[in-house]
Amino acid sequence: MATFMASTGSLAAALRVLFAGADRAILWRLATSVVLVAVGAVLTGLSPVALKAMIDAATGASRIADGASTVTTLTWGAAYLLATCGGRLLSDLRPPLVGTAEQHLYASLRQRFFRHLLELPLEFHLAHRTGETAQTLPQAISGYQLVIFHLINGVAPVLIELTTVTLVLATLAQPWLAMIFIGSALLHLAIMQRGQRALREAAHATSCASVEVQGRLTDALLNVETIKSFTAETSVGNRYANATNELMRCWCSLQQQRLRMGLAITANFVLMMTASLAIAIHSVSQGALTVGGFVLVNVYMLQIMRPLDMLGSAAREITQALAFIRPLMTVLEEPSEAAAAGAQVPIRSTMVPDATDQPHDVRPTVDPPSTPALSLRGLHLAYGVGPPVLRDFQLDIEAGSTVAVVGASGSGKSSLVRLLLRLYEPRHGTILIHGAAIDSMAVEELRSLIAVVPQDTVLFNDTLLTNISIGKPGATQQQVEVAARTAQLHDFIATLPDGYETIVGERGLKLSGGERQRVAIARAVLRNPQIYVFDEATSMLDSLTETSILKNLQAISAGRTTITVAHRLSSVQHAQQIVVLDRGRVVEQGTHAELLSRRGRYAAMWRAQQQHGSN
Repeated sequence: MATFMASTGSLAAALRVLFAGADRAILWRLATSVVLVAVGAVLTGLSPVALKAMIDAATGASRIADGASTVTTLTWGAAYLLATCGGRLLSDLRPPLVGTAEQHLYASLRQRFFRHLLELPLEFHLAHRTGETAQTLPQAISGYQLVIFHLINGVAPVLIELTTVTLVLATLAQPWLAMIFIGSALLHLAIMQRGQRALREAAHATSCASVEVQGRLTDALLNVETIKSFTAETSVGNRYANATNELMRCWCSLQQQRLRMGLAITANFVLMMTASLAIAIHSVSQGALTVGGFVLVNVYMLQIMRPLDMLGSAAREITQALAFIRPLMTVLEEPSEAAAAGAQVPIRSTMVPDATDQPHDVRPTVDPPSTPALSLRGLHLAYGVGPPVLRDFQLDIEAGSTVAVVGASGSGKSSLVRLLLRLYEPRHGTILIHGAAIDSMAVEELRSLIAVVPQDTVLFNDTLLTNISIGKPGATQQQVEVAARTAQLHDFIATLPDGYETIVGERGLKLSGGERQRVAIARAVLRNPQIYVFDEATSMLDSLTETSILKNLQAISAGRTTITVAHRLSSVQHAQQIVVLDRGRVVEQGTHAELLSRRGRYAAMWRAQQQHGSN
């Protein structure tokens, strides 16, 4: 009973997720389908009654040969045909109604799932394989297709047919037949109940194995260049083969569980048919049952088995389907970034003039500076159970100034960027913009103030226009071109046959590193932020390209609050303030000249990089 209740609860939860996107038109179609199912099931259940009456009238007509009996026979024959054909017709009318409603529901589910994925915290995405996460949606859609099909075409008509058959058998004055029918149905349900747990576990293992296979496939395709570079095709292929073999084993185990349930149900059917035939034959010989009644009993026993089979099949398929749907529900249960951060009150701030000189919405506030000052106080950050990457970090940044953050790898530089964007939350401490804590701001509001030019620019496999427009959704072609000119990218785009409609390829790999970096700069310019963050923006470039792009960065960020995170010190000499990190703490702070004169950590890093020709 507990297994049945758990399955019912899981089914109800899964349906709530699916129907969250239903409108009245969808519900109307599904309700109409259920009505057609009910009417069709009643017709199917009553058609043997018409057959019995027709046979009894026909056998009576052959003996008496009167016109009245012939008319009665024809009438019942017409009723039998009407019931049989009507049930078939209603069955044919259901799929278009259900199919259209299903596609609307699935479209809504896909959209909600995709939006939810984008709203999940960065930590979730870093902890899950891309391929595994992507596989949960098509797998869940397959599960929902099974659920809808069996609920409408299996469970609903079965219950109605069983009710109809029970009522008809009660009119035959054959209590033993009714008892056999009821006992067989109860035994059938007991078999299904007993097999549900093992079937659910096997289906869950199959679902997990399927997700693992898809995850490994996606990982390999995303890293195909690395695989080829290190001739790792064999080892990667072997790992994929192991995953597919495990999936095959899980599927075989699932089919074995289904076979065991099927054999037990067939044995129950054989016992029921044997017992019902014996009782029917005995009743006919005793004159307690007519020939038509005998036919009715046998047709019903065969007809009863079909809905019971359908019920068993529905139980097996729905159990398997729920295992396929569970991963998607788990993802949807993850709190979104905004929910995880708690309720926030938007803090409106005046934007600086738009880079394209186009009119835009100016958001009022109580006379703040045009560019914000930042204050980072007592920040402490650790990833998971690992050691802290920032320890009591303190830093004040004046409005409109340029600050560089340098240090060895692992000193906590990039972690500052993640904290500023609230991609992570500190364990302790706070960040203030305009004197207001950023955790009191809506996440969207905060990030609208900031533009990041990252170390590794990853582009969508789409057009240059689309990739640049990410910086400002809804930007016009003119605004995009102005941003591209500012990033010194427009002249290059003009040489391409398709111009801004050029497809950049998977992750933008059809472009060079410098070209991808300029796309990132154009995005940032188009965003027109109050704060620029350059996170190792030139670390992957050669010296000539770095020099050119550095001039771009300095030009576009003039007068804005700017944070430059860098490993190569040659790229931050111009900064008004250089902050040196070590093990998550500020150990030195000053201008390039001041820090060299102190002969401390920064000076040692500078000498080491000069000796290795890193500038």
